[in-house]
This record gives sequence, structure tokens and C-alpha cells, in this order.
Amino acid sequence: MTEPIEPGGGDLAPELAAGPTAGDLPLVAQRAITAPATVDRAARTVEVVWSTGARARNFVPALGLITEELEMSPSAVRMEALRSGRAPVLDTHRRGGARDVLGRVTAARLDAGRGYATLQFSSAADVEPVWQRVADGTLRAVSVGYRVHRYEPRPDAATGETVHRAVDWEPFEISVVPVPVDRDAAVRGEAAQGAPAIAIEPALPDEDPPMPETTPAPQAEPAAPPAPPTHPPQETTVTTSPAPAAPIAPATPPEPIRAAPDLDAVRAEAQRAERERIAGIDTAVEAARALLPAERITPIRAEAIAQGWTGDQARRALFDALVAQGPRPSIPARPETGPGHDDPAQTLDAMAEALAARAMPGYQPQGAGRHAEFMGWRPSDMIGELLRARGERSVPRNPTLLAERAFHTSSDFPLLLAAAANKMLLAAYAPAQPTYRQVFLRRDFRDFKPHRHLRIGDFPTLLPLAENGEIQVGTMSESQETVLLQTFARRIRVTRPMLVNDDLGAFTDFAAAIGRRVAEFENATAYNLLNSANGDGPTLTTGSAPVFATGAARANKASTGTVLDTSTIGAGRTAIMKQRTLDGLPISMGQTMRLLVGPNLELAARQATVVVQASEIGKANVFAGFVQPVIEPLIQANRWYLFSDPVAAPVYVYGYLNGAEGPQVTTGPVQGADGVEVSVIFDFGVGAIDWRGAWFNPGT
Repeated sequence: MTEPIEPGGGDLAPELAAGPTAGDLPLVAQRAITAPATVDRAARTVEVVWSTGARARNFVPALGLITEELEMSPSAVRMEALRSGRAPVLDTHRRGGARDVLGRVTAARLDAGRGYATLQFSSAADVEPVWQRVADGTLRAVSVGYRVHRYEPRPDAATGETVHRAVDWEPFEISVVPVPVDRDAAVRGEAAQGAPAIAIEPALPDEDPPMPETTPAPQAEPAAPPAPPTHPPQETTVTTSPAPAAPIAPATPPEPIRAAPDLDAVRAEAQRAERERIAGIDTAVEAARALLPAERITPIRAEAIAQGWTGDQARRALFDALVAQGPRPSIPARPETGPGHDDPAQTLDAMAEALAARAMPGYQPQGAGRHAEFMGWRPSDMIGELLRARGERSVPRNPTLLAERAFHTSSDFPLLLAAAANKMLLAAYAPAQPTYRQVFLRRDFRDFKPHRHLRIGDFPTLLPLAENGEIQVGTMSESQETVLLQTFARRIRVTRPMLVNDDLGAFTDFAAAIGRRVAEFENATAYNLLNSANGDGPTLTTGSAPVFATGAARANKASTGTVLDTSTIGAGRTAIMKQRTLDGLPISMGQTMRLLVGPNLELAARQATVVVQASEIGKANVFAGFVQPVIEPLIQANRWYLFSDPVAAPVYVYGYLNGAEGPQVTTGPVQGADGVEVSVIFDFGVGAIDWRGAWFNPGT
């Protein structure tokens, strides 16, 4: 994958002003670089300021080029990653291999609007040169890699521009970098035993970088002392904890030296400065390779070297080329501001969340903002990113070519469609609560064979066991009632033209609507069975009669239809209580009963089951609390049913294959065309297994 660009590690920030070349700098005395006092050479640790929340220009896929500012309050910064002890210390935010890890973050905290951390460097041989530069004070700049979970746009009264303030963000690594975006992010020089701290601030973006101490030219007048800082001492990067750091005292001008200059030393210094200048240009060029084609970068690099540009000037030229390029690239310029999906499965899941959230208003994504990075991405952008996550080196940018790659066997795009469809299906299916589930008992299926279900009394009753007696063998009758599982399915095609046109509307509409339709289909299938034979239900094998009948074989149906009131409810309850199991015992009706009615009898059902506050006990509702009304529009005319608790005395059952509740999504290729078929498969079964636990009244 392309190397991400981190703050301070090669950002093409337009506010980085150009500085003079090495040849333009006068030979003046500078403060000697001293090792930071927070360095512990034995433990190989150093304390740093990793962020002050400074503003910087940033490119976010969903927002474009923005001015970003980081909120540094404890409520805004998720510190778990830095405090875990596993956050890495990286070399210029590189994440391409194990050698890019220099160490780990052992401690981190927030204090007075700044982030502090203790970094421990590895003792590996390839880390030693970087550690020595940090320990002796040569390398001081640091930068933080982070993810932004939520922005708050705020107008800036001073400039008139909109500042996107990150009010929920998560730092996850700290890098040692040549030049930071946050100018105050640096290695800390802390006083020992109350002595004032002495350290060099990192070069500001609009200032010349300081030169190392050199010998002034002969007969030169002493350099004038630098002006005292205009900002308060506590605003400098040199601080002591918990008290603010003392201000840096102006450097005392060295005494002029009358001796002849050392030309070899001057020449060596000029060569070193030139090497550093070219290295700075190359750092900016490497960071830009993810954003600009090689034919645009090569001429800029050649001109930068020939014209004596600094690294900052090269960054400015590269940034101008990026802006002039036109539409924003498909790859985010700073992926650390979004989720760091190193695992392709996490990337795919976040994209699926984004598709579902974009297609279904009110959809609640799973996780903490992982989908936000991909909300504005087109399907072709997602295809390209999935290919890169799988290690593809030559990923085309043309949507037409990407659409062709999407249907290859090695592509993750069909999996993305299936994941997005599943999320939308479940989001629409789960809230639906079909009423049939209140009167049917759930029993899932192992396979598609006819399933036999135990009825009330199929298990033998217990018998007393005499002292030293033998446990008697009982028999369990085999139920003759069977229930079959059926498969229902629909499908839709996602074709190459849909991807080229970035139009997945038909797919998302299908996936969002089918979840609710499946729940409605379940309910209709169950009530079609219950309403069969004018409400008597299907014919059972036992007794060769329907579920509800008036004869002695069933005795669970009113001989003539009556109105619904407390007296007729009492008659139905009495009839159920008179039913007997296969062993001749009274059936168990459970704690509550269900009164199932259609729209015509809703008022009567609620009046018959609501608690009546009355001064006379005769006016109280005797069925309130243990008879619950269930209103279902699919119950026809004035029919009404009284059901026992389905767990205690099941009459109807329903179930799914192996407990897989709801619809399942699969994908496959389209025969003879470039495309993917998204199929919704639903395995569902309903049936009647007994008659004892219910009562039916045809109504008037």
C-alpha cells in the first residue's frame, strides 16, 4: 500500500513557508545544541510534547481540503491506545515494515492543553543512530498519528474561514520526524533540581532553521543579542512539569575571534547543509508519491535541486501541483485522520457500514465512527482501496477498469455487497415484531427433513419409587404431527454499468426494503395457516380433524359464535382447563393467556382486559393482568382466539434452519455477463402440532 502521510512527516501543508538556502545563511554564532534533560540513556527513554492541537491544513475524503484543529481536553481525546503500553514509536509515520518501529510509548498524559508522553527506544542496531540523534539533541521534532471520529465546524472570526475542530479523536502512535506540523511538538528539555531548562525550539514553518555553531569570520563584529521572546514563557515548548518552564535566556554573543577562518571546516559545513537540503526535498517528494503521478513529481524535484529550494519550498510546489490536479484523489491524503484499517476485513466491514448508513436514514452503525472515512466514497473508490488492502501494486484509477476488476474471483467487492446487504436487512428486520410470535412456539430445524414435535403428555409421567424399589420403564409416544421447513428467495443483479456510473441505488433500495418484507412475509405465512378452513386451521393427523372443532375429539371451539366480553372469555378459559394430556392430566396453561383478535374487536378486547378502577369489587376486571390482547389485522371478521402460553401448551410452532433467524445474503457471478447476483435466502417453517392449548370463537 502507498505510504500514508502523517503530520510532521511530509505533509504538503501550504502554510509551510519557503526558507533561504544554505548558501544564503550568514555565519553567525548560535546557541550550542545540548542534550535534553529528560533523556535517560540507561533506560533509553525521553519525554516529549506530542501535540498542542495546533491548526494545520488537512485533506479528508468526505470534506476535501480543510483547516483542522485538535481539541486537547480530556473529554475530546481518547487516550486508551497511547496509555496501553503498546502504541508504537515510528520513523516518520512509516508503517511498511517492522524496521519502521523505533520503540513504544510507555506513558502518556494531557496537561494544560498539551499532550505529553514518555518514549522508550529499542536497543536494536538499526534504531541506535536515531536514538543517538534524539539523545544528543540533534533530532527533536515529533508528530502524532491519529484518527478523527467527529468534527465540529466553527467559523473563525479573524480569518472568515471555517475551522474543523476535532472534538472526538484518538492518537495511536508517535513518530520521530524531521519537521513537525505542530511546531511545539518536540522532545522536552526539563530542568534538574529546579535549574532552568535549556532546549532549542523546532524551527517554525515561517522561520529559517538554526545553523550549528560555527566560527565567525575574522574582524567580524559581535552578533547582537537576540530579542527576548514576545510570547509568555508557558507558551514555549520548553516546559517543566507541573510548573511552566522558565523562558530561554538570550544567547550571549561570543567574543570575536581574530584568527583566520578554517576553510576546510566551512567547506565541509556547506557540503553537509547541501546534503540536508536535498534530503529534505526527497522527503517531500516521497510523501507526495501517493498523491501525484510520477510525471508531475520528477520535474518539480529537478527544479527544486537546481534552484536551491529548501524542503519547505518543495512541499509548497508539490502542494500547488496537487491543487491544480483537479478532482480529489480516491486515496485520502492523510489516512491517519480516519480508521487505520490494516486488516482488509476491517476495511471491508467499515465500507459496508458506510453503504448501509448512506442508504438507510436512521441506520445506527456498529462501532465508534469506523465508517465515517468512507461515507463520501464512490463504489469505484472502495474497489480500489480493497485491492490495495490485498497487496495489489498496480491499481487503476479509471472507474471503468476498476469495475472490471470488481468481478474477478480475487476481488472482495462481492463480499462487500453481501456484508452491506446483511447489515441493511438485519437493521430493517430486527425491529419488526410479527404478532404471530406471541402465540406460536419457536422450534428450529436441523435440516429439511419432516420434523416431529413432542406434544403435551408425550413424555411419560413420573411414578413413586418405593424403598429399594426399581425405577420402572416408561414409554414415550411418537408424535404423528410433522412440520416442514421451506426455502424462500429473491435476487438482484449489480452490473458493470452500475459501478461505472457509481449507481448502486437499485441494490441499496432492494436490501433496505427486503428486511421489512421478510418480517411481513413471516407473519402472513403464519396467519394463512391459522386462518385456513375458515379459522379452524389445518387438519391434524391425530383424529383426522382440524385444529379447532366442536366435537368430543377437540372440544376447543364454540358451537355458535358469540360477542367478545368477560363472560365468553371465561367460557373459553374453562374449556381449555378441561383439556387433558395423553396421560389424562390437566394441561398447564402458563402464567398468561393471549387474546388474539382482528381490528373489528380491538376495542372490545382492550375493554375486557384493562384494569378498572372502581369502588365496587363487582365492577373490577377479573381478567386484567393474565389475559393479554394481541391485535392482528390478518384475523378476519369478528373471529377471536384464546391461546395458552405457547411454552406451556404449544398449538402452532415456527422455526428457522439451525437457528439462523431472518434472511441470509449470498453473492455469485452472473452467467455470461460482468456482474454480481445478490440473493436473499430465507429458510422458514410453520405448522400445527396440537389443539389442547387454545380456544376458537367464530364471533357474530
